[in-house]
Amino acid sequence: MDQDRNGIYLVIDGNNSRNGITDRLKAAVGLYYIAKTNGIPFRFIHTAGFDLRDYLVPNETDWTAELSDLSADPGKVRRISYYPPFGDAGIAFRRDMQYVCRDYIGKNYLEMTGVPDWQAVWRKLFLELFAPSGQVLRDLKNDPGEEHYAVVNARFINALGVFEDAGYNAPFPPETQEKIIEAVLRKAEACREDTEEPVILYSDSVRFLKEAEKRGFRICDTEGVGHIMNPGVSERVILKTFVNFFAMANADRIYSILNVEGIPENSLYKTQYPRYAAIVGGKPFIRI
Repeated sequence: MDQDRNGIYLVIDGNNSRNGITDRLKAAVGLYYIAKTNGIPFRFIHTAGFDLRDYLVPNETDWTAELSDLSADPGKVRRISYYPPFGDAGIAFRRDMQYVCRDYIGKNYLEMTGVPDWQAVWRKLFLELFAPSGQVLRDLKNDPGEEHYAVVNARFINALGVFEDAGYNAPFPPETQEKIIEAVLRKAEACREDTEEPVILYSDSVRFLKEAEKRGFRICDTEGVGHIMNPGVSERVILKTFVNFFAMANADRIYSILNVEGIPENSLYKTQYPRYAAIVGGKPFIRI
């Protein structure tokens, strides 16, 4: 078998695409770290609803591969998993083998195994792997269109209406939804008062964003707000997922609203999407 085709392969297709984009990237960076530690290549094949190479391209490391690169020789392939406690990480990796991972979970290997200064290491590994594609960069030129700004993010999932196929929460009664919106906007106002930079609101709820805009907040572009886990998601939603990620990474700081008094406990979701955008950008992340 061609030695260039050996190494660790992360394969995410329509059969194992249950996780959001942040979880998929955590698995990729974790397996890349394991591959580097063992001196073998890392490959990433992502065809789960879209080809990842349309949105992220290799930067310093060529991780691209095709399904046809996978060996048909069972003696040259070993299935591994990316699940805590990551027992597969302790195996003696060989240079003449393919290690194929299709079973993964959205956990951070570096954080869980106590890698010193893991955020800086994770950022370095991510930037070795990925750069925004041409179409992502084109949209980023006008989003947000300022050199300095702060981001406030709030994720509701289904609290304000059916947004995605998730079991986390369900829409609250109309009067409770109004209460949630008002309370979160007050929290967003506190963030605006906490920083000197212009504040831009990001959210998974178009309804929340439109209401915030009426109150004088600057909001992200609502066209394409969605979630890649939803079936039949449009190309615009996929593109916006990556554009927003890098737009947040370019911010001076990121606030993530989670703890708001006087509303149901599961009104807001502890999303990792803005947190990892902050890590990639090397910027402060404030969970409030």
